[in-house]
Amino acid sequence: PNTSANSIEPTPTPKPTPFPHILSTHTSTMTEDVQMEESPNTSAQEDDTDYVMVHKSDAMDDDEEDVADLQSSLDATVELIKKHQLGGTLQELAHTDVAKVLISDILGEEQCRYSAAAVAIKEQAIYNLTKFYSLTGASEEVVGMLTGEVCGELFKNVTKAKCARVIRQVLDLVCDLLPDNLAVQEVICRQIIEWCTERKRSFLRQRVEAKLATVLYVKEEYVDALKLIDSLLTQLKKLDDKQLLVETHLIESKVHFALHGFQKSKAALTASRTAANSIYVGPRMQASIDLMSGTLHCEEGDYDTAHSYFLEAFEQLDQLDDTERALPCLKYMMLCKTLDALGRALKISAIGGIGAKTTKKDVDMGNIISPKQSLKYGGADVDAMYAIAKAASRRSLEEFESVTNQYLKELQDDMLIKHHLKILHEQLLESNLIRIIEPYSCVEMQHVANLINMPLNTVEKKLSQMILDGKFRGILDQGKGQLHVYEETSGDIAMEKGLEVISNMDAVVTSLFARSQILRTV
Repeated sequence: PNTSANSIEPTPTPKPTPFPHILSTHTSTMTEDVQMEESPNTSAQEDDTDYVMVHKSDAMDDDEEDVADLQSSLDATVELIKKHQLGGTLQELAHTDVAKVLISDILGEEQCRYSAAAVAIKEQAIYNLTKFYSLTGASEEVVGMLTGEVCGELFKNVTKAKCARVIRQVLDLVCDLLPDNLAVQEVICRQIIEWCTERKRSFLRQRVEAKLATVLYVKEEYVDALKLIDSLLTQLKKLDDKQLLVETHLIESKVHFALHGFQKSKAALTASRTAANSIYVGPRMQASIDLMSGTLHCEEGDYDTAHSYFLEAFEQLDQLDDTERALPCLKYMMLCKTLDALGRALKISAIGGIGAKTTKKDVDMGNIISPKQSLKYGGADVDAMYAIAKAASRRSLEEFESVTNQYLKELQDDMLIKHHLKILHEQLLESNLIRIIEPYSCVEMQHVANLINMPLNTVEKKLSQMILDGKFRGILDQGKGQLHVYEETSGDIAMEKGLEVISNMDAVVTSLFARSQILRTV
């Protein structure tokens, strides 16, 4: 169409955000920016034309508009935050003029500049102000900053997509700086949701609700998390938002797994994978899906398949240099290899034979991880898993308990490792008990307890459990304190065939009797 000569030129492309090394915003649990366009199915008020509101005085090019004063103010606050953060004097940071400079000199500047360069500087000022509030313990001011007059003028002059991106990255930044303060994260999420509801910003509200569900899951408030997830999934299925469906179904799977609802957890994970197959999923999200898949297979006892899933997740996170999330995957890999090797070595089965046959090849725990991985991820966590593998290969229950007590933090803080180490302890205990009683037909239980160096009550309880589970044939004589062990005998083939003949004859006689009854009635 024809355009007049006096028409306003389009707003130039925003320049890269200055000082990216100061604040790193993680968007692993949020939707990529390419998905930020508002959904056509949202409310009519949210479907307003998506354009930048430019003042007449701001219609000039970036080169003509002077933003040097904004840049210098931002530089001063950045250096001040870095100085106090590196020096460890965060209490003194609260008494500085960082917040005043960021609010009055940049966000509330009198000239009201909203060109691309000015918006980029103000956006970075919001992130620095968020960091200032989080580090100085004034995190409750973050919501007031976003929903009040501090950012209100900026949000009126930028697109809804950019406004949503800023709010989400501020939320991510608070979660990164205060990872253990879950109460503050929950309060901020709920207040942002209320703000979005008042302004009918359903697109942003759904993403903050997904973040809130994750916070509730970490806080172990599973009932509230499930209620929020069910309501969110109903809305997302109507909008067909695949990206957020992947994330929400994954959170649902984690919540059901924490509640020991393994079938529901598998169903939610399958739904997440189905949604992920139709869109591009980032490597972090794909690693999270693989990690959850490995966890479910590990719970089912399929350690070989679980190891392959953990390996996929580890390789993706390793390429992203996310060592914090890659290290648990490496520990899970070592755990699966240990449990799988021990299962083959001890010939674990439902009936007997535990520990009766072992080969050195089966219990070899060498080359669990490569030397390169050992150098990069070496430390107490990897040493703890190596020590567990060594104790399992030697089938030494005493060494296993010693390692568990030595690396208490590395092995007991993670629920998955803690749970499966308990299973490994039970397997080693059963293996050692059968190895001790194998030469005897009758043995005193006190002698067995002395050999395994455990209390008599514990040994007696474990032996009775093994007999009931069919691990070996025997009886406990508690009066004499003895254990009678019976040899495993093959079944009597003649008796089995005889019982089969009698059963067939009974069926024939029953059939003939029924026919005779019919003939009598005729």
